[in-house]
Amino acid sequence: MPMKPRLLLPALFILLPAVLAAEDTDKPEYKHEWRFGLSGYPVLDNLLFGDSIVPDIDHFDTDYIYSDYHGTKKMIGLLSAEYNFNRSRKVTLSVAAHMTGAWYHMYDYTGRRKYTQLGLSFHLIPTVRYNYVVRPAFTFYGSLGFGAIFGLDDGEFAMAPTFQITPMGITFGRKVFGFAETSAGLSYIGGRVGIGYRF
Repeated sequence: MPMKPRLLLPALFILLPAVLAAEDTDKPEYKHEWRFGLSGYPVLDNLLFGDSIVPDIDHFDTDYIYSDYHGTKKMIGLLSAEYNFNRSRKVTLSVAAHMTGAWYHMYDYTGRRKYTQLGLSFHLIPTVRYNYVVRPAFTFYGSLGFGAIFGLDDGEFAMAPTFQITPMGITFGRKVFGFAETSAGLSYIGGRVGIGYRF
């Protein structure tokens, strides 16, 4: 026997708030985030632009003992700025911009410093983040991103693809928050820490 329309109305009024409430639970508390951080060892920058950040063992050029030579090339970690759009409580779409610098001193054969050579690189990485656990005061997440690196060193321009995998990260705080994550990829290996703001 088909259900009468008048019996459907009470069921509709009971179920509709439940459905709307279920949809609301998937809505993020904040839609947007800005994050600023410092990352670990810049892998691709080191591969593209020469010497390791580990001090050179052989300080002089072996070809010509009286030629100019350079000291140890040094790099900072990646400084990052990141915009996040929280599409839902579980899925976040991001664009991260990283920057790092490198420098070394050039010397003549007497050991007198002649000048300092500087290098700069810029990474742009769109990223998809999945939030494993979402709570008001903290979030556990992982992410995957693909992008490109652009660099200038010794007057030479270089460009290469890059990727970054973050299996585990955590944010702690609400509107103003801190974050820490472990990550591996061509942009950097190691950790990244920083602060952010939600709105």
